[in-house]
Amino acid sequence: MIIRRRPCWVALAVVSSCWAQGQGGSVAGQTQAKDSATDPTQNIVSALGMGTGATLAVTQKGTSVTAAIGRQIVNSPINFWQVGVVGTLDKNDQQEVYSSRDADAPGFKGKVGFGYSSLIKLRLDWHHTGGIFYLHGWCLDMIEVIGKGMPEGHAPNLKTMKSCGDAVTAASTALTQFPPQDINGQVDKSSLDLDNAVLKGLTDVAKSLDDATNAQTIDNFSKAEISAGTSQIHLCTALTNAKGFSDVCSKQPSVNDEQKKYPALDQAIPVKGAPGPVQWKAWASWAPTVSSSEYRPLVNGVYDLSNKQYWTKLLNAGVGDIALYYKRYALGLEGGYGQTVKIIPQNVCNNTTNGTYTAQQCDMAMLGEPKPVSAWLISAALQVTPIPIFGNGVPLSPGLEATFSYTAPRSGGHSSELAFPIFLAPSTSPLSFVFGLQPTWDWNTDPKVGNKFYISLFVGARPPVPTPTSK
Repeated sequence: MIIRRRPCWVALAVVSSCWAQGQGGSVAGQTQAKDSATDPTQNIVSALGMGTGATLAVTQKGTSVTAAIGRQIVNSPINFWQVGVVGTLDKNDQQEVYSSRDADAPGFKGKVGFGYSSLIKLRLDWHHTGGIFYLHGWCLDMIEVIGKGMPEGHAPNLKTMKSCGDAVTAASTALTQFPPQDINGQVDKSSLDLDNAVLKGLTDVAKSLDDATNAQTIDNFSKAEISAGTSQIHLCTALTNAKGFSDVCSKQPSVNDEQKKYPALDQAIPVKGAPGPVQWKAWASWAPTVSSSEYRPLVNGVYDLSNKQYWTKLLNAGVGDIALYYKRYALGLEGGYGQTVKIIPQNVCNNTTNGTYTAQQCDMAMLGEPKPVSAWLISAALQVTPIPIFGNGVPLSPGLEATFSYTAPRSGGHSSELAFPIFLAPSTSPLSFVFGLQPTWDWNTDPKVGNKFYISLFVGARPPVPTPTSK
């Protein structure tokens, strides 16, 4: 097929958005940074990015709520931005060591970043040819259901079919000679009528696909693509209660899976312009933290335990991130420089004496006003999703991630965290909804508080990224 392009924008077929969902997300011929490779817990220090959506995480020490939104811009050297916030509070309303980085510290953290992703790119060839191939593959999947009702050994060999039209012709001939049979060996008329009705609907799809193959202009190609997609939707709507056929209509296999399933079709209907297996994104962010604590001031070298004061400070940090994607693997690295603070709460008691009676009121507070210090900030993340331990066709797929963050104040000491989120997400739309658990280890020095271990449960939703704008 030769398409003579001219400068125009077209409304792509409804079915194009359907096949794109199996490809990691494609909108109007544009590919986007995969939500499947963002952080499943929306960890604000993760080098994989937070992704659009919201997440609730609960531990034995408190609750964390995270929300983020992103936007994509096509044809721009800076083609995406994201804004994320997280609020955390422990059960005692007390902050921990290095509150600006510790995930279980109360306060309000934010991250505002922008950068470039190789995945956000107009790929009209890939979108068009992938959508057409998807429809051919869907057509063969429907005929596969018809073949299962024929006597054994007489169904058409779909691996040799080069188009939907070829498969429809072969299935019609086979169905005439070898119609479906009931348990008594007689022709099952109701099944035969249904199969013929499906073949009639697939004939309309095949005609539109042939028109797309023979199109000489982008307008004619798009009209044929939309016509094929519309015929598919009408047929699937009519088959809502027809088991087998409705299953094919509801599932959304990837183009890669269909290419492996139908090798002759793959050779005859090539998918052009697909993104390479290795992709990347890089961005810079401002990461502010609002940190607060109750404290007792130091007056003339003595702590005034009866003078309750409150300290609030906006801590600033700048970080840079780079993430690499290869198939189901994602690796991210983050480095930056900013402010952190040590919050060391102690049990402070105020004694009131009246004669022989003494009343004592105690609070957790810091002795002396907290003093922010500059620190180096480093984190890394490695994600594998999906992990194919449940095989194909399952509604949920597991994923695993390892994240490590390290804060090194210039005054000495460090704060470190190692976490392993384990999660489940829908197979056809990774991380559109996610839930799981995360074992976490924290260890700190100066002051040395040893190791802390806890497990958090998290659940989150990831709506589609807003439709990209063009610059």
